[in-house]
Amino acid sequence: MIKKSVISLVSYDANRFLAKSIERYYEYVDEIVLGIDKDRVTWSGNPFEIDEEALWNELSNIDGDSKITIIEEDFHQSKVAIENDNYERNFLKGECSNDWVFSFDADEMLINAKDFFYNFCPLVEDYRHEKDLCMWWTTPYKVVSDEEGEITLMIAEEDGSPFFKENQGFATSKDSTFTYARWTDKSSSGDNRLFTPLVALHWSLCRPENELHQKIHNIGHSDIVEEDPFYKIWSQVDINNYNQLRNFKTSGLGGAQWPKLEPVPSENVEDYIKQNLGRAYE
Repeated sequence: MIKKSVISLVSYDANRFLAKSIERYYEYVDEIVLGIDKDRVTWSGNPFEIDEEALWNELSNIDGDSKITIIEEDFHQSKVAIENDNYERNFLKGECSNDWVFSFDADEMLINAKDFFYNFCPLVEDYRHEKDLCMWWTTPYKVVSDEEGEITLMIAEEDGSPFFKENQGFATSKDSTFTYARWTDKSSSGDNRLFTPLVALHWSLCRPENELHQKIHNIGHSDIVEEDPFYKIWSQVDINNYNQLRNFKTSGLGGAQWPKLEPVPSENVEDYIKQNLGRAYE
């Protein structure tokens, strides 16, 4: 079996997500290369603070096989955020020891990692120089509360099942070049993409309001999202009005429209996804 390297990024949301994300795939990969800006600024050039001692301790506790390497560099090379995004991913890819490179972001929690790495990867590893692998995102939108407790509003199909129509490139060969975040010179045009059954619970939007505001202004495509009405809509959604939203996704966050929101007790979110995983294999 071909050895696998993972690259991931250490930034403003690392304390909330990173160790939990790594735990989902740690045992299935051979190397994990993490990058953090040496001046602690984002791709947009804004300073960020994290509890580094807590984070390094947490990572040390899960790194029993010494797979994790942390690289500090100047990753803010341009005034354009997406160019810094591309630069960091390409830099980290260049530091990897293995030819097959997987790029997982901190806010992605893999749902079916074992099946993917053990059963699917051996079938497609010989295509790694020809095609980039794509996974499916299923996305929590916002956490709200009702009289029974905490509710996660999940982006869903009209029938209430998870929305599995957003895909993201995440695995490529080391000789490829990231040209737009995780899309490469092979796949950015829409060609040479191999869709896999891997599903990630993507917490991108589902975080406290101050943290979401920080993310929107610092992600690689922040220049697009800042002009988008998404944040205004998100901030107004609550347990009483969420059901009014239909086909409400806006352009700055991609093309596929979100049909509706489905309320799921927060402790049952992963079960809700796993009950519908078969759709990712269709």
